[in-house]
Amino acid sequence: MTTAPPGAVRTEVVDGVLVATIDWPGDNAIDSRVSFELYAAWARLRDDPAVHAGVVTGAGSEYFSAGWDLAPGAGGLAGVADFFRIGKPLIAAVNGVARGGGFELALMTDLIVAARHAEFVVPGPLGTALPARLSEEAVAELRRGDGKLTAAAAAKWGVVHRVVPAGTELAVALELARWLASTPGAAAAVKEIGLGAHRANDE
Repeated sequence: MTTAPPGAVRTEVVDGVLVATIDWPGDNAIDSRVSFELYAAWARLRDDPAVHAGVVTGAGSEYFSAGWDLAPGAGGLAGVADFFRIGKPLIAAVNGVARGGGFELALMTDLIVAARHAEFVVPGPLGTALPARLSEEAVAELRRGDGKLTAAAAAKWGVVHRVVPAGTELAVALELARWLASTPGAAAAVKEIGLGAHRANDE
């Protein structure tokens, strides 16, 4: 296992899987420093032949990420535009609230593993700003829930791949990442079919 120096985003490689942990005081919001460090993590995932998959999570148990805290154009929005060019599986281990840009960050990964207490939140009035990757059913559930999806509802409507007991989401995401990295064609299949076919829910 190798570990990078402390920063706004802690990175380590575990059995060929790069784990990027947003660790920013308060609510793991994505400011320009967090954004640049996430971008560097995705670049390493893309370029390092010893790294075969990635996991992104948040520190603590309250927030995965409270969303964007960026000046316009600063930081490249956590490298979101480059996710689909990585060519390696990337999983979100959602350990708490994924709000606004934190929700978008999770949606841009290939699979989401969520703790049971996790919530997915669209702040403000529900209008045209809803993430395009959400199904009509998930959008309807967001409207019923005042802009919030519980982990269970997110799994029901295909947003989340697995719902697991709190504190186990990272271990489960690592297991999935290792499996995707070691199974020929699995990562490509996940990217092709999207999250809609993955609605398993661990009770």
